[in-house]
Amino acid sequence: MVLTHGFPDTSEVWEEVAARLGERFWVVRYDVRGAGGSDAPRGNEGYRIERLVDDLVAVVEAVGGPVHLVGHDWGSLQGWAAVAARPDLFLSFTSMSGPDLGQVAEWVRRNRLRPLKVFKVLSRSWYIAGFKVPVVPELVWALPVVRKWLRAGRRELVNGLGLYRANVGRGLPAARVSVPVHQIELTEDPYVLREHLEAAEPWVEDLTRSRLRAGHWAPRTHPEQVARRIEDVIDGKRRRRLVVVTGAGSGIGRATAVAFAGQGAEVVALDVDEGKARETAELTGGHAYRVDVADSAAMRAVAEEVEARHGVPDVVMANAGIGMAGSFLRTSEEDWRRVVDVNLWGVVHTLRAFAPQLVERGEGGNLVVTASAAGYFPTAALSAYSTTKAAVLMLAQCLDAELREHGVKVTAICPGIVDTDIAKTFTFSGSTPAEQDEQRRKAAKAYRRRGFGPEKVAAEVLKVVNDHRAVVPVTVEAKAAHLGNRIAPGLVRALGRLWRP
Repeated sequence: MVLTHGFPDTSEVWEEVAARLGERFWVVRYDVRGAGGSDAPRGNEGYRIERLVDDLVAVVEAVGGPVHLVGHDWGSLQGWAAVAARPDLFLSFTSMSGPDLGQVAEWVRRNRLRPLKVFKVLSRSWYIAGFKVPVVPELVWALPVVRKWLRAGRRELVNGLGLYRANVGRGLPAARVSVPVHQIELTEDPYVLREHLEAAEPWVEDLTRSRLRAGHWAPRTHPEQVARRIEDVIDGKRRRRLVVVTGAGSGIGRATAVAFAGQGAEVVALDVDEGKARETAELTGGHAYRVDVADSAAMRAVAEEVEARHGVPDVVMANAGIGMAGSFLRTSEEDWRRVVDVNLWGVVHTLRAFAPQLVERGEGGNLVVTASAAGYFPTAALSAYSTTKAAVLMLAQCLDAELREHGVKVTAICPGIVDTDIAKTFTFSGSTPAEQDEQRRKAAKAYRRRGFGPEKVAAEVLKVVNDHRAVVPVTVEAKAAHLGNRIAPGLVRALGRLWRP
């Protein structure tokens, strides 16, 4: 295995990663041109990508390749060119914080009609313009406080400017790669975005991506996690996103589980109805567990079992819930306890069971809570149900504020009228059994007439997992009520009074 470093580092940046990988592999790391113990060429031309590739190929041939290549920053940039030019020398390539310049340029061309998106990507490289200015960067590197902040020597900083001056803006071709490529997405990297990584997708035959909640210098700050991801991919353990969904036996829960499975995720379906959970597991190729979310001890036990058997989830959706309609005066204490136990305590138990796992792992993740437009649209017909949904809507926002520092993002999904099985099981407080059946039939018919399926809610969940938002109204009516509460809350309350029990 060969490890290549970037700017303004030396091979020492890999020290702890190499120690861990060295337990299984013969690990070689070297100082690139101008860094550490290596000589420095005269002039910027000596830092061209082609020369760096020549050096890397010479090292691999001396080692007796083929090898697994791991590159960080400019070590990754030269890695792209090397595996494209000499695929016979490489078994795999792991790239961190170093997209191929040609691939990014092609991505910019493809997105030229989306200027804001292009600006977002290019703005992360603002410093490059300064590096190409003569003399000024060299004067900055003379300041001890700057060198201490970057943990770099003046020689590496000054010589490394040649990498930018010799290569950026040259119009390098995009690297077309047949070697298996593994990108480690560093979610806290201020310089490299997901779009930089996605630029590689049209050019790589076999591409895998894993995520690590770490900044740009992850080889130094998170050596164990970096080493583990490298080993897993080499061993063929291409880690799939692990998604846990409660209430996964039907409706929004099942649709979301199926949608995640369609994206290659490993799904754990939890439901109080074990038979329905197993049906979802069969649809997704995942796993099924029976659990009553209202039972705190049972929820903790399932979370521990999931962690032991499948690992810490990347996404947990607290979706299980029940419907209840009727006026406050006709809603019994027993009905209140039931809806609060499932819709509020069930969410609390789910988050208390799984959130600590995500925080302790330290790699971020997503918690999704199924709230409802009823949580911010007050009506006389849904006092108990709306109260629980308003509570979990606030809980999700509070938890998002609390867990953001741990990289865990929390979203409240607020569907409106969605055609699911929940209408068939609604409790209508104060009704006789015959009245219950008739009201459920009418409600189910109305939901079918609305024609908004749970798969559309699932699509929104997939979006927010990749592009976080704290509160997501889904249907038109949910969006209208959400906007109305901002600009005309009195009107929203007036409209709510029209919906009588």
